[in-house]
Amino acid sequence: MLTSRHQLALTVKRIVYGRRGEPYRVAGRTLRYVPGSRPVRLSYANAANLISRYDALQVKLFSTQLAEGDTAVDVGAHGGQYTLVMAAMCGQTGRVVSFEPDPYARKLLQRNLALNPLVKPPIVEACAVSDRSGYSTLYTRYGNSQSSLARSAVEPSGSYTSEEIRVPTVSLDEYLLAVRLPEPRWVKIDTEGAEVLVLRGARHLLSSGAGIVCELHPYAWPELGSTVLELKTIVAASGRTIRYLDQSGEMGDRAEYGTVVLERRR
Repeated sequence: MLTSRHQLALTVKRIVYGRRGEPYRVAGRTLRYVPGSRPVRLSYANAANLISRYDALQVKLFSTQLAEGDTAVDVGAHGGQYTLVMAAMCGQTGRVVSFEPDPYARKLLQRNLALNPLVKPPIVEACAVSDRSGYSTLYTRYGNSQSSLARSAVEPSGSYTSEEIRVPTVSLDEYLLAVRLPEPRWVKIDTEGAEVLVLRGARHLLSSGAGIVCELHPYAWPELGSTVLELKTIVAASGRTIRYLDQSGEMGDRAEYGTVVLERRR
């Protein structure tokens, strides 16, 4: 919920930027977003707030390690905060695929893409990524950033209620094989608790040379039958280790909220 101060700031931005969108400078480029939906500024890379810090570190990663002609995949794109950065960096000869099953968030994503006509549009898929193809229930609070296949990720207490939407699911390995997508340079996974399911269905991708960053939401794992042991087993079997983006050492046996990079062992 927005505080009165944030609501006032958002109102001012809407007045100032109107239909042009709020400008966001990254890697020498100016992207535009619907006011209130832009990524965190890079200056927050050392912020005390975990969410701001990890978000800024991801923007820094994609804006420095993606280049013209690269392929990138955004699993859980929401309003396209990272999708647009990926698309701008991959350029006209690159390819970006964004998965966003929430129709409310996808509408915002399409609005943000429309504000950037010079950026090559990504492929937007309306399905959720999981461990297999089929259907599942998506819990949403009308497009906020916490839509999830886990109810507990969207309703942290009895004061919250969510809408249930039936959505198709697909595994990353199945999708990448079907569309013959080039090996991604980077894959971002942010599925509000379903990340271990996503990795179950991405064993071929994990064995490739693709860079993978993944936001962990362990508080929602019990509902989906996921555990830190399973996460570590899947990652280790592919010859990778787990490291939080703001740390230098490997993750221990306890998982906490944060964004990790799944690095290939040297």
